[in-house]
Amino acid sequence: MATVHVPILVRPILETLLEAFREHSAQSTGCLTEPVWLVDCTLGGGGHTAAFLDAFEKDPLLRETKVVAFDQDKTAIESARMRFATEITAGRLEIIQSRFSDAEPFLRNRLVLGLMADLGFSSDQLEDPSRGLSFLADGPLDMRLDPSQGTSCRDYLADISETELERVLREYGEERFSRRIAARVIEYRNREGAPATTQVLRTLVVQAIPPAMRHGRIHAATRTFQALRIAVNRELEELDCLLDHVILSLRPRGRVAILSFHSLEDRRVKHAFRSEGFRSLTKKPIIADNEEIARNPRARSAKLRVAERISAKGA
Repeated sequence: MATVHVPILVRPILETLLEAFREHSAQSTGCLTEPVWLVDCTLGGGGHTAAFLDAFEKDPLLRETKVVAFDQDKTAIESARMRFATEITAGRLEIIQSRFSDAEPFLRNRLVLGLMADLGFSSDQLEDPSRGLSFLADGPLDMRLDPSQGTSCRDYLADISETELERVLREYGEERFSRRIAARVIEYRNREGAPATTQVLRTLVVQAIPPAMRHGRIHAATRTFQALRIAVNRELEELDCLLDHVILSLRPRGRVAILSFHSLEDRRVKHAFRSEGFRSLTKKPIIADNEEIARNPRARSAKLRVAERISAKGA
């Protein structure tokens, strides 16, 4: 299955990131001695990577620029290697299966002037029942982006205490009914074992929420599933690795662009872009306009922040 994730805010990402490459090329005309790299930390369906490769190909100053793209999802990696076989063979693109926490060594000794990450899920990841990432269809309660790593959501719920589950739902899902939901899940576990499917968990969540509050702007189970995806995949810990280590691969004057989709991510990105060695280029996050949202409703919740590396930390 091809990974589907319509790239969001492509134009502002290209405009902000490519400026650093053009500046470097103008200053280095005739004396380029090493490849210049743009890093796509979240390859996914390859939408942003394709846009970068196309932009580099069309700009005479940037045709020698290369892209290295990471993803922890084996299915996405395999699909992208088929899609971009020509670019890989030509040496324009390198694809690596890796989490954020394992990516930094692959970037050592590369001249990196641009880096981006799209922290959203692809549509087919959410809609594939076998992954168990969503309540949209029934499937095994797994939720792992890389099934070879970590613990499935079912096993996670089999071991967690009610107190810890309540905390996860409250902090990661910002769920106002976290206590009621945690109690209902643990009650079910004590009687039937840990929930085995997405629909069982969805039903438990809905049952825990007061009837008058079950039909809001988003589905009643949305925040619980978000919280558990974050916990199972250690998403915030991985994001911290990206922000604390991977973006330090940028050379001075290089730029980083990150698309986030909920407040937990955005707060971390905002804080990192204000840290020593970086200058935020977006006082307020860039958001999609109405035209893009009409084409791609998932763009509605996206926030783009961009920063420039001004020096090495402590320099």
